Amino acid sequence: MQGYELAKSVRTERSKYPDKIFIKWWRNEEDWIDFDLVARFLDTVDFGTDISGFSLIDQEEMWQVIEERAKGRATRVDRGDGNYVILYSPPEKAEMVERLPEYPYTPETLVKILDAETDFNYVD
Repeated sequence: MQGYELAKSVRTERSKYPDKIFIKWWRNEEDWIDFDLVARFLDTVDFGTDISGFSLIDQEEMWQVIEERAKGRATRVDRGDGNYVILYSPPEKAEMVERLPEYPYTPETLVKILDAETDFNYVD
């Protein structure tokens, strides 16, 4: 799937499931998988890129991917007011913008943590 067809398919799927704010996509070779925010993906997708498939996932599904990949280095904590934060210890050589004692539980943070955990190269 390429170009306009890909963007159209992603937009159609997103309109059916507005809570699915992340995209998981892969190439024909299926040698790697990438995750991103749907909005950012649509803004930056190269219409020449050949993508074999994609699925949209919600924030809870993305959190499950983080938990599995981080192997105990990421914990979601309810601060008592219904707001969550993430306690995260990045791998020693991970590229994080900032190393904090806690991170906000936001979609952007989840993508940053996954990128740090996989060194920007997620392989399933």
